Amino acid sequence: MPRRSKTTEPVVATPPRFVTEPDGFLNVPVSRKTRDEIHHLKKSMRVSSQAEVIEKAVAIVRAIDIAARGED
Repeated sequence: MPRRSKTTEPVVATPPRFVTEPDGFLNVPVSRKTRDEIHHLKKSMRVSSQAEVIEKAVAIVRAIDIAARGED
């Protein structure tokens, strides 16, 4: 895939809507360490649920993935 030129304007993403449009549930086993880290992130992010932590974390990682791959 060709690299973007430095003159390409940055992609402006719309802000994600966290847990306002639920579309399903994830029920997956996690380690104690992961559960503890999600709990710490919940406090750090000042959100009220683990679902919001997951929503935000996925949005952040996806934005990094898009930037790294140069996708639109």
